[in-house]
Amino acid sequence: MSRLLIPSVVAATTLGLLAAVLPGVGYAESTREFTVVNIETPQGVKVWEPPSLVVNKGDTVKVKLINKLDQEHGYRIADYKIEKVVPGGQAETVEFTADKAGIFPIDCQLHPPHVAGQLVVLP
Repeated sequence: MSRLLIPSVVAATTLGLLAAVLPGVGYAESTREFTVVNIETPQGVKVWEPPSLVVNKGDTVKVKLINKLDQEHGYRIADYKIEKVVPGGQAETVEFTADKAGIFPIDCQLHPPHVAGQLVVLP
């Protein structure tokens, strides 16, 4: 082998071994924070805005839920076992790790027809 090729082979082998031993290196998991507000539309429909959240698999997700209405409302992501009731005029926070990729429905467990959204977890 030439003198220039040997350092390249050593470097490639070392990087390959490090990748096998340290499988998360190169992927920066992060904390994603959202504020979601429960409002009533002019048509009288109660919704959480924004309805959809997009994160990466492995992210820590923090969602501050603000209920601007008088009545309590729920916020549920069933596939992640998130189920929070937010009293009228108050705020609550949910936190979880997005440990599975896919598209997961978000609804209100108290009034399912009123609220529809989705959690999108990218691989």
